Amino acid sequence: MRILDKYIIKNFISPFLYCLVLFIFLYMIIDVFGHLDEILKRGIPLLILQEYYLSMVPFIIMHSAPVASLISTIYVISTMNKNDEIIAMRAAGISIGRILVPLVCMGLAISIAVFAISEKVLPSAIKNSQYIKDNYIENTGKDKSAAKKSIYNIALYGKDDRLIFIKNYNRENSVATDITLLHQDKKGDVVSKTDAREGKWTGSSWRFSDILIYNLDRDGMVIGIPSFFKEKEFDMESPAELIAKGTNYEFMSFKDLRNYINNFSNISPHIIKRLYVNLHQKLSMPFTSLVLILIGAAFALKIKRRGKTAAMMGMGISIVIGFIYYALMATFIALGKGGILPAFWSAHLANILFGSLGIILIRN
Repeated sequence: MRILDKYIIKNFISPFLYCLVLFIFLYMIIDVFGHLDEILKRGIPLLILQEYYLSMVPFIIMHSAPVASLISTIYVISTMNKNDEIIAMRAAGISIGRILVPLVCMGLAISIAVFAISEKVLPSAIKNSQYIKDNYIENTGKDKSAAKKSIYNIALYGKDDRLIFIKNYNRENSVATDITLLHQDKKGDVVSKTDAREGKWTGSSWRFSDILIYNLDRDGMVIGIPSFFKEKEFDMESPAELIAKGTNYEFMSFKDLRNYINNFSNISPHIIKRLYVNLHQKLSMPFTSLVLILIGAAFALKIKRRGKTAAMMGMGISIVIGFIYYALMATFIALGKGGILPAFWSAHLANILFGSLGIILIRN
């Protein structure tokens, strides 16, 4: 690695880590004060709070790394502009593209790291933080010993095109209570509904108790007389699968979400579109850091002023670029989930537009 590359990378890493730590700290402080009443009233142990906020760190890093990358890039370029270092490099025959290679490499490294975090760390971390939040921070009127062994409000798309809702699952005795199953046809319409007071996992299947099965028409109205069963065996996901898949699919890994979608070939086309948008978003989001580095470097090269004015302009540009980028991405994602844009384009179009704009501005 050339001395110049090491110099630029070193100048980039320091403000990047500073911004990242600052964002993590600010998020935690704001969240603590937001839940301070509940924390004090319920006497939540310090170790539980520590575990909760440590579990939130991967989520914060994923969403703050792009902004930290943007600020760091503009800071590095503005500083080199202020010290006439870029002019000196150009006079030595080094092109702008070559000067920015270390920053692009850092963008790639950050993108790969963010993707690895989202695949390997985020799903389990989010489950843990959500469990603590539900059972300790926002636990109203529940016995703490019960909270430790219970999982509340499980919802997922199960096998055989069924929507599964479980109010409470007790991990200690493998019993689920207040169960609702919605069965869909090939068009995605709900054709029957199963309500059960309780379900016991036997090791290979579920034994439901006090069951009512309704047949429904296309308008969701009950057809005929509901069927009642005191007990009945049901083939449904195992407890481990319910806990793993019952998490919000937005926090699943790319592999898990892809398998999740493949299980529902007959599900509503509208839901499939939304799931595919989320799937492609898992690939596009990590590369936000690289795209913002490109666009940030392009605009920072235009700043010719010095001193505090340059610093203020740099911060202003960071805020404007970040706002426009995220607004545009949110718009495309909404259009994709609404079926107006294909899933691929809704997730990647913002990156393509901003990345292309950054490359064009740098070349000019």
